[in-house]
Amino acid sequence: MRNKRIDPNLVVLAEKYNVKKMVCRKCYARLPPKATNCRKKNCHSSDLRPKKELKDYRE
Repeated sequence: MRNKRIDPNLVVLAEKYNVKKMVCRKCYARLPPKATNCRKKNCHSSDLRPKKELKDYRE
């Protein structure tokens, strides 16, 4: 299993579910990419940011 590459289609699919998200700055909830307000019961803040992208350290 060494030196195997992940299928590019699977990479795109994984990014959709894990990377392309919004994060609430108040309660750190993970929200859908089109969110405008937090969905959590005690929060409902509109102060959201995009989830940070991972740096690619492969060389």
